Amino acid sequence: MAARLGRMNLAKFNRANLSGSYVSDQQTSVIDDPTMKNGFYGAPTVVCIFCQDNFMFKVADAFCIAENMILQATELGIASCIISRGEETFDSEEGKRLCKEWGIPENYSCQCFVILGYIDGEQPISKPRRENRVVVVE
Repeated sequence: MAARLGRMNLAKFNRANLSGSYVSDQQTSVIDDPTMKNGFYGAPTVVCIFCQDNFMFKVADAFCIAENMILQATELGIASCIISRGEETFDSEEGKRLCKEWGIPENYSCQCFVILGYIDGEQPISKPRRENRVVVVE
């Protein structure tokens, strides 16, 4: 299922919304690299977070849910990543069919995904933070 979700609807992606000519210069994306077979990086578990369309804070709530999931996953030793592009992924005939199959109400849309799994190898070391990116005003 994750592989099928990861390849859905890439042709309709609007690159005009990107701040540069690519999604990320630090993390590959199926949008930047069409040879990738799975937009979820082979994770065994993909959680789709759906929210009611007419709710003003649906995006904020969805990403708060996702953040809490990854914090808890980290506590449990499970690797995780938040992936956006939820609405675009399900904006296709296949996506609408999956929503119907899963019993998702028509007035709900996917806001983001959380992928979960165990790291194959050593835990990556975090890069040092860039200086002067956070300013504390007292």
